[in-house]
Amino acid sequence: MTVANGWDHVGVVGAGLMGAEIALLAAGPERRVTLVDIDDGALARGIEHARRAGARLVERGRWTDAELAARLEAITPSTDVAEFAGCALVVEAVPERLDLKKGVLANIAGVVGEGAVVATNTSGLSITELASAAADPARFVGLHFFNPATAMRLVEVILGERTDAGVAEAAAAFARDLEKTPILVRECPGFVVNRILVRAVVAGILAAHEGRVDPAQADADVVAAGPTPMGPHALADLVGIDTLESVRSDLERAYPGRYPDAGILAQLLAAGRLGRKSGGGFFHERPGEVPGDPAGAAAPAYYGAAADEARRIVEEEIASTGDTDTGMMLGAGWSAGPSSLKEQA
Repeated sequence: MTVANGWDHVGVVGAGLMGAEIALLAAGPERRVTLVDIDDGALARGIEHARRAGARLVERGRWTDAELAARLEAITPSTDVAEFAGCALVVEAVPERLDLKKGVLANIAGVVGEGAVVATNTSGLSITELASAAADPARFVGLHFFNPATAMRLVEVILGERTDAGVAEAAAAFARDLEKTPILVRECPGFVVNRILVRAVVAGILAAHEGRVDPAQADADVVAAGPTPMGPHALADLVGIDTLESVRSDLERAYPGRYPDAGILAQLLAAGRLGRKSGGGFFHERPGEVPGDPAGAAAPAYYGAAADEARRIVEEEIASTGDTDTGMMLGAGWSAGPSSLKEQA
């Protein structure tokens, strides 16, 4: 299938934090972006968020004030999906609800041209299921930007059952044009990074609990023993116990027996301990510095689970070893990929 590269008009639907940042990254003197949301208030908030996110990049020296101004100028806000009629690529970035996304995609399908590529920014929903609402499932692809999109380099490019390989390669080229690093992923629950990371985190938490190891000590052991920059308990508190439990339970249903936590996360939720957002999860505040002892129970469990899940991903031809390693280094901040853990597993 032939796909044009260098798309000069891109549509983004959803002006939330993710959609606004994707629009900002895509916009510029040679590419205009139409950003669509339900009302002018949502659009104004999205543009303001894009402005603030861009200002942070200016402060870090990545962009100049002039470049930020040009990008913002190239974004046209609208409440009408009909404005996507001339777009060669449309990225859907509305909240993670299957029904909502399918409704939006059906509206997009009614206005885009036959040759347009439509992408969904999702962290876990089925690309194949979402493609059923697209005009042409062969031209539908997943583009999982990591949060915040302006700072995180990784993009998982996810192929559904009917995604054309040329469309996936073109989507990867688009990500590279945004100065991102794409990895190609065949659709599966959890994709690559979440599938490995959540299994490792849950395994580390469970091992610490069963071994009666203090969470701070367990985290220090995990960090001391391998490439992760943050232990499982601290990461759980950072992302939110509620968010982690939602993803864990979904993955447990998809891969029975591989994501058990003995109800630990549910107990924290029942006590209202959601992590940093509620003032406490595993920790009442951020854990202090604790010297790690890699002989502890949590580290072998954490890295053994990660290595096993990464091996399964490669054997199932979900992603290559290189892309799996890249995903964990750029998406989870590891200093080395899980292929380096094979001897430990």
